[in-house]
Order: sequence, then structure tokens, then C-alpha cells
Amino acid sequence: MDSEAKVKFFNHLGSERMVSPHTILTYQNAIKIFSRWRKSDAILEATQREIQDFIIEMQKMRSRTTVRNYISALRTFFTFATGEKFIAQNPTLELILPKLKKLLPKILTLSQIFELLGAPAKAHQLGHISLKIALRDAMILELLYGAGLRISELQSIKISDIDFQNRTLKVRGKGSKERICPFTEAALKAMERYRSQFLSMNDAYLLFHDNGKILSIRNIQYRMKFYLNFCGLPSDLSPHTIRHAYATHLLNNGADLRLVQELLGHASLETTQIYTHIDSEHIKNIHQHCHPHA
Repeated sequence: MDSEAKVKFFNHLGSERMVSPHTILTYQNAIKIFSRWRKSDAILEATQREIQDFIIEMQKMRSRTTVRNYISALRTFFTFATGEKFIAQNPTLELILPKLKKLLPKILTLSQIFELLGAPAKAHQLGHISLKIALRDAMILELLYGAGLRISELQSIKISDIDFQNRTLKVRGKGSKERICPFTEAALKAMERYRSQFLSMNDAYLLFHDNGKILSIRNIQYRMKFYLNFCGLPSDLSPHTIRHAYATHLLNNGADLRLVQELLGHASLETTQIYTHIDSEHIKNIHQHCHPHA
């Protein structure tokens, strides 16, 4: 019964709830760890006390974010199992999520962003990369900053998703939700330079590797690391850092919070509000640095 419930559950997540593959893997991993902890695959027999003990023990060994993922996975699984009549009562109803400290994301300054955007051209001039790679990577960076895309959204762009005349992209975000993202003139020029020289009329996708295969998320992350090192910027930053900069710079220049929420594809305004905290932190830092009595 447990194996049947798990198969149905993960099929439900993928086909009906349209949960991302990454989240499904996270849930699968959490259920495996709980099964290993119980020393039994029959997790439908788990009691509320067992789940609570598991969470308490994991809190001593794992980060709060990881523990929260475990709770989310178990709660979702047992809710599904109850609804499908695999079990009569949901043992996770009384679980309390550990509170997570809100960590402000790292952001790049405007000058650092401009330095990063110019890195592919400089790397080509110095003979480190080919013209094709330079134009492709410049396009990647301009789209990340010019449209505020998630890396998965960028990687899956099709030519048919792009309205070049109106400078907008049709983007498939989390949960396969579609939204329209405007992009900058600089991003448009970067795309046109790359397309005119290296894409054919038959190419369906925008991003390709040197070997002709579609560029993977890992490839994009690797290219980001290359340019961070090239510019002497912290190597622990990621493509998502550019999205953070996009949102923060919009708000710093007077954009409405709800508009930024729409542009980012956030389901909740609370998620977007973290960028107002960054803005407040930036103001505080300037005050501390500039005020004579600070």
C-alpha cells in the first residue's frame, strides 16, 4: 500500500499540481530519509509522535531550511494519503514549522552589474572565449538582468516565446504559470546580435551549447562563475543574484511593489517585500557611513 501511495502521490505532484522536478526530488529525498530514520518503508503506519521525534532529531543535525522542507514533504504526502483514503487520519496536522530567520539575499551594485554585463566582450577581446560564446553569454546576462528571469525560465526560452517588436517574453515560471516579461533595449540588441550570426531559421530554442545541444541550467551556472571570477566578484553568487539586483534596482528607482511582484512572478506579495528590506538596509548603511555621529 505504501508503494502505491507514493507512486500516486508523485504522479499527482507532477501531472496535476504541476510541481517543479526540483521540488519533487526534494520531497522524494525527504520521504526516503524519514523511511530510513524509521527503519521501515511502511511510513503510512507512522504516528504523530514518530514524525515529531523525527523533526526534533533532524533539527539537531540539519539546517532549519532543510527541516522545513522535510516537514513540507511529509505534510503534503500525508494530506494526499488521507484524501485518497490510504489512511484514516493525517498524523501531521498538529506539526509546527520551525521559524526561519529571514536572510536578505546578496545583491550586486549597479556598477558591479555593469561590470558583469561587459565581461563577455572583455573576455573575448583578451582571447579567453570565442565570439560565439561571448555574444551568447552577453545575451544570457542581459536577459537575466533585463527581464529578471529565473535561470530555469531563461534556459527554456523558445524563439516563439519572444515578441521582438514589443520587447516582451512569454515565460513559464513556477508551477508552469505563464507571465509576460518586458525586457530591455540592451537585451534586445544582445539577442539580435547573437541570432543574426549564430542561429538558423530552424532553431526552436534560444540558448545552445557549442556542441549544438540546448544549454543546460548547469552550463549557465558555470558561465556565471566564469564571469564572476573574471570580474573579481564573489564566486558564491549565482544567476539568481542578478534577479535580486533586477528587483532591488527597480524598487530603488520608484517601481511599485505590486508591479515588481507581477514582473517576478511571485505568488505572494510577502516574497517580493524582502526587496524593500534590502532597500531599507541600503539606506541604513549609507546613513551609518555618511552621518558624522554614526
